[in-house]
Amino acid sequence: MIDVRVPTSKSLTQRALVLAALAPGRSMVSDPLDCDDSRALRRALTALGVVITETDQRLAVDGGGGPLRAPAQPLDLENAGTATRFLTGLTLLADGPVTIDGNQAMRRRPMPGLLAALGSLGARVQENGRPACPPITVHPPANLADLPPKIVLDAAGSSQQLSALLLTAPRLPAGLTIELAGDLPSKPYVDLTLDTLAAFGVTVHTQHTGPGPHDGPAVYRVDPATLHPASITIEGDHSSASYPLAAGFLTNQDVRVTNARADSRQGDRVFGALLEGLRQPAPRTFDLADTPDIAPTLATCALFAQGETRLTGLAHLRIKECDRLSVLATGFHQVGADVDELPDGLVIRPTQLHGDVDLNPADDHRMAMCFALLGLRLGAIRVSDRDCVTKSYPDFFEMLSRFAP
Repeated sequence: MIDVRVPTSKSLTQRALVLAALAPGRSMVSDPLDCDDSRALRRALTALGVVITETDQRLAVDGGGGPLRAPAQPLDLENAGTATRFLTGLTLLADGPVTIDGNQAMRRRPMPGLLAALGSLGARVQENGRPACPPITVHPPANLADLPPKIVLDAAGSSQQLSALLLTAPRLPAGLTIELAGDLPSKPYVDLTLDTLAAFGVTVHTQHTGPGPHDGPAVYRVDPATLHPASITIEGDHSSASYPLAAGFLTNQDVRVTNARADSRQGDRVFGALLEGLRQPAPRTFDLADTPDIAPTLATCALFAQGETRLTGLAHLRIKECDRLSVLATGFHQVGADVDELPDGLVIRPTQLHGDVDLNPADDHRMAMCFALLGLRLGAIRVSDRDCVTKSYPDFFEMLSRFAP
């Protein structure tokens, strides 16, 4: 049995930091993930006037009840998609215009639903680059009391757009009711947002508008509320846990992730069950619309399963840090895989694979980690830009070395 402690949850760290910044008084965030994305968010919150102090694996966050301070310089969120969407939502609460920017990859990641929602709420959004992509400058409404109490949001492409508005809504004078138009990808991440809001004293009311319990666009209602300072301990990250579990699958070793809770609300906790699915008779199909972050890891393992595997529900992987479906298919083809790239997924069939190749992860941490996993079975796999794993899993290669033959 190989015991592995994985990084704590990036998703929960970022939600906790944002809400702590909005809650008057001091909140404590214990065991936050220290990675590129978290540091980018902390710098941005500091620029908005939030005081964050680090001591002994804890962050003390002194939030305020008033407006956020509009910074003189653009907020550079690098390639942190979650932080970019969350900070874009928070611009409603600033005392002046805020410019949100990122690196070249972030400048290709659109958030049209969120920007349209800000416009519906009276903000003026100035697009300074590609349509609906950073860099953008948001001029917040002059008077938050004049905001409409209800909007319609098209969250297709990223559930982070909905989460951004839910995190901001308690601070609006009339709260906010959000009706969704169309499908919502990655819904478990919205559930994480609701849980974190509850930890800060905010209840979100939900309902469905169709004839059945899950039919039609959902409605989320957030009443105006004063957030309560909270003390939160960040649990292990189930997205990161997929990599040692995959390493165990590929090397036929038992793995125990010591800090990933079985009762977690993180959607990616299902990865172990998905691996069991790969051991079932083929052909097999996995709809991964709710768990896109573990889809690349499962695809990597499927290369070594018996029979055909089909992954679907993943069109939104094309607007992550890179076009993950295309980059995966290209890398898999380089090692001899029989892979078809679909508009919303991949079809993977068993074939003879080989190593001794150079694979380009397109500066995407999840691509780099998946390509590195191939080396456990294929030998020499050279991954360029391997340091990009620091976005979410700084100790990844140290962990992987424990599985090396």
